[in-house]
Amino acid sequence: MDFALLGICYDRTQTFRRGSAKGPQMLRSIFPKLETYIRGIDLTDSAFIKDLGDIHPETLEQLMSQTSAKLRGLKQFPIILGGEHTVTLGAVKELKPDVLVVLDAHPDCEDSNGHNGVVRRISEMIGPENIYMYGIRCMSRKEEEFIKEKSIKVASLKDLSNIEGRAYLSIDYDVLDPSIVPAVGNPEPDGITVNNLLEAVRALGKNLAAVDFVEFTPLSSSEEDVYTLLAGKVIYATLAEIVRAKGFK
Repeated sequence: MDFALLGICYDRTQTFRRGSAKGPQMLRSIFPKLETYIRGIDLTDSAFIKDLGDIHPETLEQLMSQTSAKLRGLKQFPIILGGEHTVTLGAVKELKPDVLVVLDAHPDCEDSNGHNGVVRRISEMIGPENIYMYGIRCMSRKEEEFIKEKSIKVASLKDLSNIEGRAYLSIDYDVLDPSIVPAVGNPEPDGITVNNLLEAVRALGKNLAAVDFVEFTPLSSSEEDVYTLLAGKVIYATLAEIVRAKGFK
């Protein structure tokens, strides 16, 4: 199966912890150290990745234009490495999926043009009825009111399995419990497990059209390499599930 890998090094609006602009480079550095045989899928044989390189936008306008230029006319399945969650905005605008599925601890539905408002902005592009959230566990009152008003779906696995159309999957690492990967911008307790995350990927199955991994934010600690390794394993395991779902094993 043919993939295209793009790193978007952008963290202009991160609030609690900044540094996710370094995420793509760190994740790339760990890939050669990862096992490629995952649950019966050997990515060495089944995944062929075209590297589109990294972009380093300084403004939201540059983020949108540079992302569009990289993804325009792409034939391969896009894999995007963030960067803060705002990077999803540019990718969705260019790729035009039918549905956005967000795995995140937060709904990101504030009325802003930053990482905490990205889902709200995307709902204006593709319609709130085409937004699905999984793993949400922390939101403001205004976000809760917006979600209810717009009937945005806080989804179960069954809901995800019933989705129709081309689905863009956005995975914010803070959806995972911080005991697994604490190297995120806004950690929240009581998160999901890696297996829960992969169950969501399986539920989406053949409908998947693109995926991003955002908000991996380095820590200044001796465990940084360990958490980068774990974050990389999440990416490889997700790709293995996509390969399986698309029938390329």
